[in-house]
Order: sequence, then structure tokens, then C-alpha cells
Amino acid sequence: MALLPIVGRKTIQARTFIFLVYGFLIIFGATMVVPFLITLTGSVSNDFDYQRFRPLPRFFWNDKDRFVKCMVPYFNKYRDWQKQMHAAAPNMPDYWNNWSGIGRDVKGVDDFAGPYLNKYKNSRKQIALRAADYTEFCRAYPMSDKIVYASPQKSVNFLMDFYQNRYTELHTEQASGLSDSELRHQALKLLGDEWGLPFESFYNINFDTEMKYPMGFQGWFPPEDDPKYQAYLVFKRMADAMLFTPGIQDKWLTCLKEHNYSYEKNSEVFPVRTDSAAELRKLWFEFRQKTVPASPSIPYALRYNWYDFLQSEEVSQFLQLPAGNKFDVELYNKLAGTAYENLYRTPFPVPASFKPQIRELWEKFQQERFPLRLQRFVETPDLDLNFRQFVSGTLKHLNATNKLLGTNLKSWDQLTLAAIRNDKNETGLANRRDLVKNFMKSLPVKARIFDSSEIAYQKFLLKKYGSLANVNKQYGWELNNIETAFPPFMDAYTVTFKQNEYNLAFRPLFENYSTIMDYLLFNGRAIFVTLLLVTITIALTLTVNPLAAYALSRFNLRGKDKVLVFLLATMAFPAMVSAIPAYLLMRDLHLLNTFWALVLPGAANGMAIFILKGFFDSLPMELFEAATIDGASEMQIFRIVAMPLVKPILAINCLNAFIAAYNGWEWALIICQDKKMWTIAVWLYQASIWWRESPWIVSAGFVVASIPTFLLFISCQKIILRGIIIPSMK
Repeated sequence: MALLPIVGRKTIQARTFIFLVYGFLIIFGATMVVPFLITLTGSVSNDFDYQRFRPLPRFFWNDKDRFVKCMVPYFNKYRDWQKQMHAAAPNMPDYWNNWSGIGRDVKGVDDFAGPYLNKYKNSRKQIALRAADYTEFCRAYPMSDKIVYASPQKSVNFLMDFYQNRYTELHTEQASGLSDSELRHQALKLLGDEWGLPFESFYNINFDTEMKYPMGFQGWFPPEDDPKYQAYLVFKRMADAMLFTPGIQDKWLTCLKEHNYSYEKNSEVFPVRTDSAAELRKLWFEFRQKTVPASPSIPYALRYNWYDFLQSEEVSQFLQLPAGNKFDVELYNKLAGTAYENLYRTPFPVPASFKPQIRELWEKFQQERFPLRLQRFVETPDLDLNFRQFVSGTLKHLNATNKLLGTNLKSWDQLTLAAIRNDKNETGLANRRDLVKNFMKSLPVKARIFDSSEIAYQKFLLKKYGSLANVNKQYGWELNNIETAFPPFMDAYTVTFKQNEYNLAFRPLFENYSTIMDYLLFNGRAIFVTLLLVTITIALTLTVNPLAAYALSRFNLRGKDKVLVFLLATMAFPAMVSAIPAYLLMRDLHLLNTFWALVLPGAANGMAIFILKGFFDSLPMELFEAATIDGASEMQIFRIVAMPLVKPILAINCLNAFIAAYNGWEWALIICQDKKMWTIAVWLYQASIWWRESPWIVSAGFVVASIPTFLLFISCQKIILRGIIIPSMK
């Protein structure tokens, strides 16, 4: 019967009541939908916007939001990435220290991105020129001094492909007969053998250590003999070749088609390598300059180490600054005789024309902070003599020197810089490097040659345009000295973003889903185990509970009431209370790591039996008597008469059993130590540990895992919503 009769529904009271009912329904519906939308939004996010916790992603309609969001693959997770980003974009707010904070600063995001997008509209030609030159400069700059963010997804995919190809090259015949899963296992074993570390899965391997290398430290040198570092170098080269940048391959193949360039397989033309055909490399370079000038591999900005040095306590003491005073742009201008407005736009290196006070600080930085890996010297006979004197004064004895350096010198005269630097003997290799490094530190600053990405770019500009005046004319700059020219990454990035906005912003939306599906498909037997577990659980739910309830309802059993009380008592305690006794029981029955251990403890549900018994009790006895008169057995009465009438209850019980079996990970993790018996829920729990710093991947897993439950509810909703109808005799 309707709550409100048809007559009188148009009264104010009735309409108010209806409005309140619909309002509450909308609010209650939103409390269920909004959390799921937040999870769904989180599954297509990254470090920038995951912690916004909004039901709809802002970058869908805001280009400034997309502009900053798409910078995450360029600046993230490696050591001092915030400072490197600040060096590339001096207008970046000082309080931007992490991506989650940047994402929450919506106004700051718009203020940061707006000028770059507006400048692109007004000065597109000059920005395109600077971006093209940036590409040309980066092409020749050494990869060892570039920084790259290696995300978990890209690292895993790269290592899988790289070592599968390696294994296939080394074992061609064996690899041809292996399945994808077996080939991946052999590739993982090969990786472990080369790296000297055992790994249980590709998914717990990353390049976090390599990204944290202290490239700005004076004494740090890349561990060239480390196989993992060599793999990371290959990853950097692939990133530089745009292998991991979404949408670039499709655009490149379209470009080749327009130029009528013929090839058989995509792998022949992408990624383009140094050994590719000259015509292909030329086309690729022109394509890069126009379409995607900003590579994820970025030349290391050493100038920020200089700015840090100026603001250090060491410089404050050296200049005898009053307590609490910090080195700022005003003090810089006073020491240098300049008029800069921003400390982070001051020259690097310091021009020779600046005042001696700032030049003294610069020489101190060169002597104490400038990375030795970026320093070199011209080898001359006089320098070799100094080197011999340095070594003989340090190591004293020639025999000790040979033993330490792995050399076979007969006299000190045979000791030269060239001999030490070119000796590839593994014995004493590290000692030889340290010896050359210490010798370099002993040299006066004027005897050394200093390199960095900034210095290399300034030389590049002068070589290409001849003079600073021509650089200013072509670029639209107003620089007073060439040392103020820095690699224009933001110009290159702006062009890359505008040329590939859709690909950079929207194609990565499905990367998290691709990663989690690959993870579930190739780890253990997650999908098969889960499917079999759910099938057995539902089958037992449709047999054990109805049979027990029917027996308690139909037959006058002794102690029936006590049995019901016992069944209900099991619902009074949390499942984990019985976990240890249940585990010991399964162990004694030798059922650990089996499907029976997963299913049997929950095969009978006290609450389900109690509800079904009450429903069977409510059925008219005439139904059972009529069936008995017709000659039906008790099992036929149960199956043909009783069961069809309890479909709504059975549907609810099946849904609850499915959810418990499908989502339950604690019991599955306890009872099954063998990973081949892990369910999807257990693997997702493992994923939340492996990818704790990338929760958007885990959110994608939750969305994927919710699909079967959603489909099951949709398919059963008619039965569930039909309600419990007590049949009546006609």
C-alpha cells in the first residue's frame, strides 16, 4: 500500500514529505557513489592529483592542471628533484616540496602554468626555436649526466622486456618452446644471476637506489661496473628515445608513412637507436625537434648546487654574516656588482667580469663542491711529473703501489695518467679511480677544466650563433652575459605538451589498469584459484545451509533448539578469534595449501541456516502434504517444492558467500603459504605492499576487483529485490 494516497498528494505537507524522501535518497545514494568515484578517480591519477580525493578529475577540463600533471614523469622521486625542477622553472613556488602538496595547491598550479601557456600563444616561433635547439643540445650531451624518473610501471615493463630479449638471444632454442609465463620466469632468473640478488618477482624490483645517486656530490662517480647501473643506463637511453612517452610511437609511425619510409616491423623503426639507418635517424631528429623536443632524460642542473652553497652555513661563516641573516639576491648583487631580481636566475658559472668577492666564493665552490666527475685536465708531461710526485709521496713504495693499483710498474717513470686511466684491469680499478680523483683535488683550480650542462649549453649557443648578440636576437632574450643562458627545458616541455596534450594527459589513464592486470595474470594462479574458490563456496552455500535449515525445520530432532543456539553463538565472535584453532585443525588434517582449507571453515553459516529455517517454518504444511500424497520423496520435496520458494534468501546468501570468498584475504594468507594458492584479494594485498608509494596502482586493482561483484549483483538484483514472499494456497 502506498504511503500517501492519491487524493491529497498535492498538499504542501505531502509535497514536502515527498521532497524530503527524495532528498534523503539522493544523499544516501551519494554516500555510496562518491567513495567509489573517488577510488575510480584515484585509479587514473598519479603523484600529482591522487591525494585530492575528488570524485571528478580536474585535469579533464583544465589545461593548466594538465600542464603541471604531465610534468610528473620529468621531475619525480630522484634525489633533489624539487631543486632540479626549480632550476628548470625559476617561477616555481618555494613551498612546492612534494607532488601531493603541489596537486592540492590549485591556485598555485594555475599561476605557475598560466604564463607558460600564454607565452606559447604569443611567442610560438621563438619558443619553437629554443625548443628545437634544446633537442639538438641534449642529443649530444652525455647520458651519464642526465637524470630520469623511473616509475614502478615503466621499470617493471622495461626489465621484463629487456631480460626476456636477453634470455632469447642467449638461449634461442630453449626460449622458442617456453610459454610467456615460463619465459618471464627464466628472464627473472637471468636478472638475478647478473645482479647477484634473488628476486621473487619483477614487481618488487625498482631503480630507487639509482635514482637516489648523489650526482651533485663532489666525490661521487657512477658505478660503471655495477650490472644494475648498466641496466639503468639502458633504461635512461630508452627514456631518451621516447619509448615510455605515451602516443609518440603512433605519431612517429604516421610521420614515417608521410615520408614514404618503408619497414617491415615496428621494432625496426622504434625506438630509434644510434645504430639505426642514417636516414631514419635524421627523420627522427627532425620529428623530435618539432613534435616532442622535451625528453624525460634531463641534463643535470648543477647550478642549484651553487645556489645551495651560497645559502649554506659555511658561506655565512665565511662572510661573517650576522646570526639569522641568510644569503639572498641583495647580498649577491652587492658582492657581484649586479642587479638581479632572483637568486635562481643569476649566472652559472660566475663571469670573470664580476667583482672579486663573488669570484672568491665561486673558486671556493669549485675547490670544495664541484663534482670531480665533471672535471678534467689536459695531460701534459709536466702534469705526469706532478702525478708521479703525488703518488710517490702518498704511497711511498713502488711494490705497494703495484699491489694496490693492480699494475706492474718497474720504475716510477712508467707511471703516467694515461696508463692509469686507460688500464682496464679489474684488479685495483676502484683504487686507480680514487687515486686520480684525489690527485685532481690536489690541483689548483686554474689547472682544471670544469664542465656541466649549463657550461656545455653556453658553448653550444656560441658555436651555433657566434655571439651573445646573435643569441639574444634569435631567442628574444636580453642577456648581459652568456653565463646566464641555461638549457630552456620549460620551452621544450611547453612545445611537447601543446603538441601532445591529449596523449600525455589521457593515454596514461589506463597504464595503472594495464599494470594491475598484467600483475594478476602472471603472478601465481590468482584468477584460476579465485574462480574455483568462489565456485566451490557458492556450491556449498546452496547445499549445506539449505539442507541443514530444512532438516531443522521439517524434522522433530532432539536438541534442535540447542543446535540453533550453538549456530547463532558462532556469530558472536569475530572470525579472527577462531583463526588459530581453525589453522591448527587444517594442519592436523593435512589440508594446508588446498582449496578445502579455504572452503571448509566457512561452508556452514549459522546466520544463513537460522534465516532459512525460519523461512521453511513459514511455508504452509499443505504444500509438503500435497507433495507427499503425490509420492514425492523427501529429497524431491526439498528440491522441487521448498528450494524454488527460497530463491530470494538463497540469492542473498550466495551474494554474501561470494563477497566473503572473493574479498577475504586474511584467512587465505594464513592458511596458504604457497603463492600458487593465493587469491586475487591476497595478491592485491601484496600489491599494496610492493606499491605503497604508488597507491593509484592499488586503486586500479580495487576497481578491477570490484567488477565481478558488481556484475553478480546486477545479475541477481531481480531475485533479491523480489523480496521474501510467503506463498499462499489458492
